[in-house]
Amino acid sequence: MPASWEMQQNRPDNHDPFNTGRPVVHTLGFWRRLLFYPLALMACLYMRTWRFRLDPSGKDKLGSIKGPRILVSWHNRSLVSAEFVRRHLQPERIATLISPSRLAAWEVALFRFLGLQVIRGSTTRRSIQASMEILRHLKAGGDVGISPDGPSGPLYAFQSGATALAHKAGVPLVLIATSCHLARRLRTWDRHMLPYPFATVRVVIKSVAVDSPVWQQPIEQATEQIRQDYLEMTHDPF
Repeated sequence: MPASWEMQQNRPDNHDPFNTGRPVVHTLGFWRRLLFYPLALMACLYMRTWRFRLDPSGKDKLGSIKGPRILVSWHNRSLVSAEFVRRHLQPERIATLISPSRLAAWEVALFRFLGLQVIRGSTTRRSIQASMEILRHLKAGGDVGISPDGPSGPLYAFQSGATALAHKAGVPLVLIATSCHLARRLRTWDRHMLPYPFATVRVVIKSVAVDSPVWQQPIEQATEQIRQDYLEMTHDPF
């Protein structure tokens, strides 16, 4: 298949403003899968050295919401958040939204290796299909993980998709803010945070309930208010 054709399929179509087309959803090929498994084992050993410090009120918030939830994590904390929910929640009930791009296929493989489910989509590719899959998963009683500034930023933007889906499905938003002083920041657009082995990761949780007054505002204003609250929780000097 010509490369130019594939690029056209991956590029947003000006004649398809609602993004209902079927772009290529990339997965790892055979040789990349062979390379992936030893790397994934090493990554899991490294991630399990992290120590999470969750305040008592955060534990209460996690335990008090039994129904479906939308779990929110900044893109540059997605790896740390995945390990946190794997330990403290039921990973088999969680589906994470990840881009259908070629590079994201590695992240998809790792998240599935951790026991999480995956929904492929982004704001520019498979957005309609992904939204329908998210709503079905929530209706079935599962949780959904979303990075509001993913997959390509800008950093700490909060796209209204997560808030609109939470409002439509009638489920709470759970903001998961992780921070670590002993961490390396990668030279990526999101300055991805990778804690050093055996580092302590501080976790702050805030739930935006279904009956919260924030939902009385238009969705754009509600999104901005939630974003400001989330930034205050994040503690990122960058």
